[in-house]
Amino acid sequence: MVQPAVPHYIDVMDARARTLADLQSILREVGSEHALVGGLVAGFYGRPRATIDVDLLVPKNKLSKIAAALEQRGYRIVRTEDMVRVFPSDLEAEEAIADLVARAANPVLRAAFDETDDAVVLGEKVRVVRRGAFVALEFHAAMSRSRAHADRLQDVVDIERVIKRQFDATDRKLALRIAALSFPNADRDLEQLLDDLDAGRPVTI
Repeated sequence: MVQPAVPHYIDVMDARARTLADLQSILREVGSEHALVGGLVAGFYGRPRATIDVDLLVPKNKLSKIAAALEQRGYRIVRTEDMVRVFPSDLEAEEAIADLVARAANPVLRAAFDETDDAVVLGEKVRVVRRGAFVALEFHAAMSRSRAHADRLQDVVDIERVIKRQFDATDRKLALRIAALSFPNADRDLEQLLDDLDAGRPVTI
């Protein structure tokens, strides 16, 4: 039996670059603010890795216009109250290539959306959540019991790679402030996780 070809990292990231460029065009078209999050930001602040999709926070009142613009360009979409999940036009494609999430979906997303900087990612000028905000978002995801365990582990790996590369007192303060919005004592739990990762101690999630 012939095994399916495994996409090369460069091919994967070239595809993500095209998706990001198309999304940027659509966001400009509908006049939507945005903040890049997820795997592309993990690579920007930590270590580049092949990521399946492009994740963006956007205002909830822009989701309908964004969805319509995506459909006009031939994408398939799945719309929920707080998210537009984007698929290629290929009907056999099962994995989403982008998730556009309402920034108002939870307090952590709202706070992270307010902490962004201009950056160039995959050749595109985008607004990217700041390093501390990104760590808080990854911690929030890692603590979600509804998220697949393997994905939660990847969240912790992303946090570790970011803090090992660059993470100062200002980043830490921002991360703890936003993480505190997740659940009671979440900032304390994140602080312990950061200390353990920094010291190379085993961690559990």
